[in-house]
Amino acid sequence: MNRTLFALPLLSALLLAPVSSSAEVKTLPLWPGVPPGSGGITEKEKVVERGNGKTVIDRSIHDVHRPTLTVHLPEKRSRRPLSALVICPGGGLTRVVIDKEGNDLARLLAPHGVVGVVLKFRTAKTTTHFYGMEPMEADVKRAIRTVRARANDWNIDPKRVGVFGFSAGGILAAAAATRCKRGDPARPDFFAAAYPLLTMNTKVAGRKYQQLLFGPKPTAAQLRDYSSDRNVNGHTPPSFLAHARDDRAVLVANTELFAAACRKTGVSCTTFIRDKGGHGYGVRDFGNPINKWRFAFVDWLIQRKLATPVP
Repeated sequence: MNRTLFALPLLSALLLAPVSSSAEVKTLPLWPGVPPGSGGITEKEKVVERGNGKTVIDRSIHDVHRPTLTVHLPEKRSRRPLSALVICPGGGLTRVVIDKEGNDLARLLAPHGVVGVVLKFRTAKTTTHFYGMEPMEADVKRAIRTVRARANDWNIDPKRVGVFGFSAGGILAAAAATRCKRGDPARPDFFAAAYPLLTMNTKVAGRKYQQLLFGPKPTAAQLRDYSSDRNVNGHTPPSFLAHARDDRAVLVANTELFAAACRKTGVSCTTFIRDKGGHGYGVRDFGNPINKWRFAFVDWLIQRKLATPVP
């Protein structure tokens, strides 16, 4: 099934919880010791606060070589295991926008009984080092496997673990959703994204992203293998995608191509597309129609018994 949400259901508009703090937030290393492919790198991680540091926290993290998971556990303890969502922030493949496109979403979902797990991953390019796509893909897949391995510790149902990608983080999330076979512990049970990069089609992605991911001379095989719209199959999990048509940073064609591939394959894909909104809004409300995507996303989760309304 493939459908587009044109109207915002009243249920989530009334019951969506405000962004609030989780009962417990813990951060742990993704890999024990030095991650594979990061040996010998001495470059120091840098944090740039783009907000005011008090009422608006909006950190941009550069030069990541030690990936982490930040786990947001819901305040209300549940007897029933909860769903979990690994969140891949955006940042143009050169930085990690960890609050606006990571922790903010995790805090929004916590009251709805979803464990948000924010991935600080190694970006394709740092100030002095080129990683490309493979270490990023290794990070997101290990993140999903780690969440399942820690399911008992975090009260998570290992059969309800999803992945979410903002902007350039969409290519990581989509890699897990389309490049894992059924039964692979790195395969997510559901996939969602907002204004995501999903294809390596030159007319849509442009050469900038192609070269950031694969170097100055990407091969046809690389571009095909990481165009998620070309890798949708019967094992692809149900998906939710949000995008604005006036987005000039990551074109809406990314979402449209993926949705069309799902429709052709018979995979469920719900889209929330609006004319206005641009790019990079996260879960914040700037008064544009696209900013209501978060209500639709929570509805989508509730309908699939992946989240609960707030009493």
